[in-house]
Amino acid sequence: MRTTFLCLSLLAVGLNTQGQLTVQKYFKATGTATLSITELSTGNLFTGIAYQSGVSLMDPQGDILSTRCYGLLPFTAMQSVRRHTDNEFYFVGGLLSDSCEVEESLEVNPLFGKMDSLGSILFLNHYQLNAVTCSNTASDLVVTGDGGAVVWGRYNSFFALRLDQTGLPLWSKQFNHSGSISFIREFPNSDLLVGFNMDTAGVGLARLNAVGDILWCKSYIRPKGNLQDCVIESDSSFIVTGYTDSIGSLNGFIPLPVDYEPKLFMMKVDGNGQIQWCKGYVGEPRWYARSGVRMTRTLDGKYVILANIGFTNNNIAYRPFMMKTNQNGDTLWTRSAGASGYTYNTINLVASADGGFYYDGSAYGDFGQWSGAAFLFKTDSLGHLPCHERTHPIEVMDLFPTDSSFTLNFIEGAVASATTNSEVTYDPIVTFDGCTFATGLPPISRSPRKMSIRPNPNTGRFNLDFKDPLIAESWYSVYDTMGKLLFQRPLGKGKETEEIDLSRYGKGTYLIKCTDPTGVYHERVVVE
Repeated sequence: MRTTFLCLSLLAVGLNTQGQLTVQKYFKATGTATLSITELSTGNLFTGIAYQSGVSLMDPQGDILSTRCYGLLPFTAMQSVRRHTDNEFYFVGGLLSDSCEVEESLEVNPLFGKMDSLGSILFLNHYQLNAVTCSNTASDLVVTGDGGAVVWGRYNSFFALRLDQTGLPLWSKQFNHSGSISFIREFPNSDLLVGFNMDTAGVGLARLNAVGDILWCKSYIRPKGNLQDCVIESDSSFIVTGYTDSIGSLNGFIPLPVDYEPKLFMMKVDGNGQIQWCKGYVGEPRWYARSGVRMTRTLDGKYVILANIGFTNNNIAYRPFMMKTNQNGDTLWTRSAGASGYTYNTINLVASADGGFYYDGSAYGDFGQWSGAAFLFKTDSLGHLPCHERTHPIEVMDLFPTDSSFTLNFIEGAVASATTNSEVTYDPIVTFDGCTFATGLPPISRSPRKMSIRPNPNTGRFNLDFKDPLIAESWYSVYDTMGKLLFQRPLGKGKETEEIDLSRYGKGTYLIKCTDPTGVYHERVVVE
């Protein structure tokens, strides 16, 4: 049975959305951590928007408070950063090692570490797996209830590795199949749900106990279903989402098959792997099924999905798409966004404490001397943005997939080794306002190095020196490692230096942020 849902613009916004923060920012940064955006209890954001491999602490408006970047070799790239506490984050990536004996290529080992909220690395390990493949980059992780983590690989790095909170391996499984893990989530009783895509098995789901034993393993939406994300409910049922079909080739110049019509799907499954219901969503143009679908629970207990609309005839990402549904997968509203002449590929979605939603990704178009940038958008609770909002009608239908049990084969074992990585300094990130950049206006902020701290490290007393006398009245702000504002002070016109005393706050790393009419500048200071 088909029903049609037409996305309509609302004439009025409910009281719960009045005054909600909305944001549209673009950042000229040459890389982002693949899966990294976290809203802290302070309201600040910990994101992977940074040059090459790095992290940034931002305020709720998307203004950068601090950035840390790390060397790429032998550390191949930071792939994901997940919150452990407000001041501690686990992260994963890959580490180039020796030539691989299994195949003619370099060996890449999974890498796992911990950092604080300013990006200082607290420990870093890499792991030698008893592997059947050479490429084993750790692509994502989930923080478990015992304070440890489970990390896994994507894109034919088909493994799962459970670690305690010191980074020591508890168990590992290298699966002897052509496939990759999309997500791992923890059930209320500490069992694990593994979602994966494998060979011609389509959508794969397996339930493991805490020590890694497989309790059941099933496939759905065969042969080319593509699983992406999951939300687990308190009764151990869960909602999964993805696409019913996918194209293996990344070549966007090859026209799509005429009969290619992937459906975005939501499917509810009980804790034993039995399907409760499944809904499919189609529209024109087609979905871009190579992009990850993200799903989150809303404050009112419903769901929001972030996906990517593609071009009509080619396998290229086009525009972000958001959809809110009720507990049965029926649509409540849909939104699309994007400036004319620009294309977008979404990456992350997070529900904000105020009921709105942050999402990020990469955008391509004319950014002056650059063709690409990272973006960060913040909607209100109804999915509205301050500008460049679009409509995208979709059709909703019931789907009837069946499950089929099968067996996963794997090799166990991993050995941990400590490693290190160096920091790299880049020019400051250039930020564009999302509602004005396409009109030819200049970037809204740059962060040139206009100030320095001496001595650094220090005992709490130090000088803030400015490269040139301040041309206008300004102010500086001091933040702790969690991004909490400690105090602000004015700076008069013509000021060349400012004495600061942080000794009463104790030892630690602090952020000094200076704001004047020409932009925002920041430096870290270490109190010993």
